[in-house]
Amino acid sequence: MMSKDHTAHEPEKNSEPNPFTLTTPQGGDTPSIWLITSPHSGHYYPRDFIVKSQLDSQQLRLSEDMHIDALLADVPKTGASLLTATYPRAYVDLNREPYELDASMFSDPLPDFVNKDSTRVLGGLGTIAKIVTERLEIYDRPLEFSEAEQRIEKIYFPFHSCLKQQLEMARDYWGAAYLLDVHSMPSNAVRKFKGGKSGSVDFVLGNRHGRSCDADYYDLVYNFLTDAGYYVEKNKPYAGGYITEHYGKPSEGFHTLQLEVNRKLYMNEASYDLLVNSDEMKNLFSDLISALINKTLEKCLKAAE
Repeated sequence: MMSKDHTAHEPEKNSEPNPFTLTTPQGGDTPSIWLITSPHSGHYYPRDFIVKSQLDSQQLRLSEDMHIDALLADVPKTGASLLTATYPRAYVDLNREPYELDASMFSDPLPDFVNKDSTRVLGGLGTIAKIVTERLEIYDRPLEFSEAEQRIEKIYFPFHSCLKQQLEMARDYWGAAYLLDVHSMPSNAVRKFKGGKSGSVDFVLGNRHGRSCDADYYDLVYNFLTDAGYYVEKNKPYAGGYITEHYGKPSEGFHTLQLEVNRKLYMNEASYDLLVNSDEMKNLFSDLISALINKTLEKCLKAAE
């Protein structure tokens, strides 16, 4: 059993949808020690965004972590909370600083507080993306800063406010809080690697090279997946994005880990359809989170004795 928390975020009739969905375990008076996030699986594409884009709807979805929210749907049954995005990464990227923006995309000058020169901005993938994964440019006209500001204020900040609140509640109750940030990667992103059930890297674990979580939890995830027969890489080619880096503060009791799953394991990358055996991945996620919860609760309860 699960409950969905829409407190203060329920939309009025005919309004835009909630910027996120938070699903908590049944009987949510006690905060979960684990929060699972999927910031890139949102698939609500506003009509005005589609109209303004020079890409078709199929192309716009290239940067989306397709179906990850569905594969994680049973996670709250294990005792973890699940936070998923509503809007797509191509519209506003929740795994960035709030204002990583490419000045060349805008018709008016950007405020001084904007980070215009980050590596992610230079690669076309700022908070408001210039491109989708295949380096296709999204817009054929400049945007106004007010357009970006509106998306950030209405979508980005509510998501991160919820994320921060959930972690702080868990840390205050349990003495520690754990976050697993789940993403998907196109198989061609790791095509140089050979092996695994996908024919390449199956999963990539990112802990910012040891800075975002204690090693024993990183090792637990790594060992769980490799024992299940998957090929797992550590920190390459993905060491963890903004969420992993920003919220991962082990010295303060906050532990974060990014998990990338090869899309070839669960979906047809041409048609975007789920594979018949995609339930295998859904069950794997649930079993993994169960193992993580058991381990962390055991440690916290011992520490409290």
